[in-house]
Amino acid sequence: MSALCVMFGALCVLVACLGVFGLVRLALKMRQTELQSWLSAVRLLSAEMNFGVLPLPRLCSLLGERVDGTAGCFFANLGDELGRQKQAALPQIWQELLVTERSGWHLSAADVSVLADLGAGLGKSGLANQRRLLALTEERLASLHDEAAARCERLYRLLGALGWCSGLLLVCLWL
Repeated sequence: MSALCVMFGALCVLVACLGVFGLVRLALKMRQTELQSWLSAVRLLSAEMNFGVLPLPRLCSLLGERVDGTAGCFFANLGDELGRQKQAALPQIWQELLVTERSGWHLSAADVSVLADLGAGLGKSGLANQRRLLALTEERLASLHDEAAARCERLYRLLGALGWCSGLLLVCLWL
């Protein structure tokens, strides 16, 4: 009975270590996915601004419907808020939503800074400046996405091996 309990305990320690490092691996993948979602949203926003004539609340709702992930939810909520708060400015609502919604995201501070810059510049100038802002944001998000993909590729297997090694090390120290 005692040997069975020790083996079960060792298995629990190993599974816990694998789980902890698995969560870190998942966060790396989720950051990459969320950046791709934002990149898609910025590209669609740029296309709609160039060719569409939708009012901003409707445009945000459209983005919420067409884009998956965190960006889609953000734009859906932004469209709702813009429809409700007729007097509030877009940058103010954008920043408030960014603060409230980012808690569940896996984006880094640099990623959120790019999004904050986008929100601060939207709706403040003419169409030519809006196009430049969207192009710059798209370029910055693409760069961050490529960096996240390279980091994920580089660290994914390493984190899996660290989970196994740390679990086995703790089991050996425990025994």
